[in-house]
Amino acid sequence: MRLFKILLFIVFLLSFSLSFSQNTPVSDRIIGTWFSEDKDLKVEIFKKNGHFLGKVVWFICDPKTPNMEDFKDIENPNPNLRNRSWLGMLVVENLLFNGKDTWENGSIYDPNTGRTYNSVVKLKDINTLVVRGYWGFEIFGKNLVFHRVE
Repeated sequence: MRLFKILLFIVFLLSFSLSFSQNTPVSDRIIGTWFSEDKDLKVEIFKKNGHFLGKVVWFICDPKTPNMEDFKDIENPNPNLRNRSWLGMLVVENLLFNGKDTWENGSIYDPNTGRTYNSVVKLKDINTLVVRGYWGFEIFGKNLVFHRVE
């Protein structure tokens, strides 16, 4: 009886997984909310005009700093943007799906430094996203890992 329950559970998981992948276009599999591996940032990835973008929906704040809503983009090199809030800020822009579980030609903005990096995003599995930010050559970049929230 116990073996039957385990097999039934496995069949359920497989059918759920197949259902998810059949109803969602391959290019849209990164759409959703993602939690950083360090559990200090949540980013929502969405699609607009054929490009994939990401906005900050939550981040951890040190108790000695202002509330999340009060953080401003003070490091931005453009003085006109220094008053915008981190919360809701687009930090991933213009990613395009290349057909191989990879989204390329985008950019990632780091509000901590005010720098923008080239980016490549790879779906390691349905719930793990590897984001690589780099300047110039991809080999000189850094990976950030995110896990699906929803």
